[in-house]
Amino acid sequence: MSGAYDGVRVLDASGAIAGAMAAMYLADQGADVVRLLPPGRGPLDGGPGALCWDRNKRLCALDRAAPAGAAQLRRLLAAADVLVVDDTPDELDRDGLDPDGVRAAHPDLIHLWLPLLAPAAPWGRLPADPLLADAVSSASGEHGSYDGHPLALVTPIAAYGQAILGATAVAAALLGRDGAGGGGAGRGSAGRGRAVLVSGLHATAAMQAASLTDAEGIIRASQPGGGGSSPNYRLYRCSDDRWLYLGALTEPLFLTALDVLDLFEVLTMPGVDGSMLNMLRPGVGAPVVARLAARFAERPLAHWERLLTDAGVPNAPAQTRDEWWAGEVVASNGMRRVHVHPELGPVEIPGDPVRLSRTPGTFFHLPSTQAFVDAAAVWTDPRPAAAAGEPAGEPTGEPAAPLAGLRVLDLGSFVAGPFGSTLLADYGAEVIKVEGPGGDPYRIYTVSFLAFHKGQADIVVDLKTPEGRETFHDLVRSADVLLDNVRPGVRERIGTDYATLAAINPRLVRGTVTAWGTGNPLSATPAFDPLLQARSGLITAQGGAGAPCQSAMLVHDIGTGSLVAFGILAALYARRRDGLGQEVVTTMVNSSVMMQAGEFVRHAGRPAPAVGGHEYVGDTAVHRLYPCKEGWVAVAATTPEHAAALVAAFGEGSEPGGGSGLGGGSEVDAVALLRAPARGPAAERITAALAGLTGAEAADLLAAAGVPAAPVLDRGGFLTDPWFAAAGILTRIDEPDLGPCTVVRRYADWSGNPVEITAAAPPPGADTRRILAGLGYSDDRIAELLAAGAVREHAAP
Repeated sequence: MSGAYDGVRVLDASGAIAGAMAAMYLADQGADVVRLLPPGRGPLDGGPGALCWDRNKRLCALDRAAPAGAAQLRRLLAAADVLVVDDTPDELDRDGLDPDGVRAAHPDLIHLWLPLLAPAAPWGRLPADPLLADAVSSASGEHGSYDGHPLALVTPIAAYGQAILGATAVAAALLGRDGAGGGGAGRGSAGRGRAVLVSGLHATAAMQAASLTDAEGIIRASQPGGGGSSPNYRLYRCSDDRWLYLGALTEPLFLTALDVLDLFEVLTMPGVDGSMLNMLRPGVGAPVVARLAARFAERPLAHWERLLTDAGVPNAPAQTRDEWWAGEVVASNGMRRVHVHPELGPVEIPGDPVRLSRTPGTFFHLPSTQAFVDAAAVWTDPRPAAAAGEPAGEPTGEPAAPLAGLRVLDLGSFVAGPFGSTLLADYGAEVIKVEGPGGDPYRIYTVSFLAFHKGQADIVVDLKTPEGRETFHDLVRSADVLLDNVRPGVRERIGTDYATLAAINPRLVRGTVTAWGTGNPLSATPAFDPLLQARSGLITAQGGAGAPCQSAMLVHDIGTGSLVAFGILAALYARRRDGLGQEVVTTMVNSSVMMQAGEFVRHAGRPAPAVGGHEYVGDTAVHRLYPCKEGWVAVAATTPEHAAALVAAFGEGSEPGGGSGLGGGSEVDAVALLRAPARGPAAERITAALAGLTGAEAADLLAAAGVPAAPVLDRGGFLTDPWFAAAGILTRIDEPDLGPCTVVRRYADWSGNPVEITAAAPPPGADTRRILAGLGYSDDRIAELLAAGAVREHAAP
């Protein structure tokens, strides 16, 4: 059987990582992707990472500004199913690729816009520079140093996350446009395209969804970043100067870790009062961290790693990228592939991170000069009717949410699996969380749980009982999708494996998420996001020669959930052909590779990927973060014009903040300034010039002078930030126990009728009776099941 997106045409008119990778995910699953490049640009001019994100594509040189090129662009738009762009609003208007204009001319086209910065004022028209995007999205603040100040991110995490979210949005739009083959999605919207915006702010909001929250009485971690924000969940240095991440996220795990460390005494320390959550309170956690750090420093890493692993406590050593890439775990997941490039020889690139059992992705070629084709020879025939859909009558008005009518069963816990359901709900699907009698352990983090489960339904079913399993099978018969993230072997033991479920409902698409995959030494061990950060080399690359530096963002949880959602939607699209479902498999290992995809590309002569440092603030004196009188500012001068404007703003005698002036008494070469190190005389003069300004004042002054700059949003600053408000990233939802809570609103902005979820996360069993009645169960039968303990319902207080 051909790939899920066989026959789907994608025009990749993007210029940066996120757009190119979003199109790559579609190409991996069989789409015909044509990448437009400016004349004279070679296939490798985008750096080594282009070998990954331009794989399986045809390349076309096209001058959009020339009349002939503009005419070819219009013709390609008429023949395409999907357009991928990432320009600024002004650039889209200039090239005639703005969402409204394109949709007016091509109403069945799906327009995916992936700007790094959300287009809302005041920062929507800044250059698409990761330093600026990370500053204004609070990603730099969440990636704080050991001293608590913001850091510049050395890995373009936002772009990688944005790419997966963008591909998932296209997958939902295609399913909504072309229908699900009788399965529910796309009702009332067949044949209609739509525009969808997935900005870098959406991506960083997704990865920070657990911390972009607020409620009265919420406890925020008070420790500086870098090593982690709480004693139970952070990095510790061992006696051999190796670092170990302790991943005791829940209280039972932390108690077990204390037993291993022989440190139960910390529970009696002032302010702890026997509760792990109290360690997040100001002034309470620091002494506990110091006590644990002293104990870890007594023995080498291998000692603690063995003891904690034997006790079932999640932990991981901080490794380098090379150690992870060359290791058995990456290889066993098929994520290290070698292909021969016609000019470079053997090239190692990431493999396909999403495995579809019936319609697996196919590798065709790496980008090279041989991949170039003449634009005039591309898509000369009409777009296939199968991809265009068969609308019933003339469509009127805007289409419904793309996944309206789709039913999803979520058996997952914590974040990596459930975020896949979060995205599907965000795009209009009905999601039913199926919990066991013990519930999801992540519920102890009430506001974060709300962020990932708002608007969903909930049923409690005991799969250990015959009646509970029979009830669950009836649920499966009603569903389009089921997904979970349990450890290998559990599915077969409780009868939720794909073979069992496919026999009950052959149309079912099953999403299977594991942490480490199967067939390797880590397969049976638990995992949380920071453990992947540690093993994959992400935190070592950020820390450079200093201590490894963790991100508080849920990089791999969100990446994995996005990947499984994309794979599920691809499988549903393939189901249109023959009505059969399939299993979709991904792992946190796979996302650990894709969230550093360009950095993992290897070939002879490739330059080493950038690394950060213990207190990394940027790569040059004019492209870095600077402290101000109050707050920080990101300065992103990347051209001689920017540098000259910076000299004019802070040059000899200007001294806007009462500092020494950038000129320092001598003529400053603007071009040389672009190469000045991030820590040195030029940086010292800029620091002095900014000393009397707030971050906001510095950003305004620089912007007025023509220097790209923006204030750095600190942790918690999102609550009052006007950009977040203008971009519509946050919303308020009433939680029964906490009252009004601030959480992330959505992960994409859709034309038409986007879903607006206003309901809170349900308590366990809140919808048990209603869901069973919808399956045709009588009141008497429901009462029998409740009495037998096969199902449970929420008891209202």
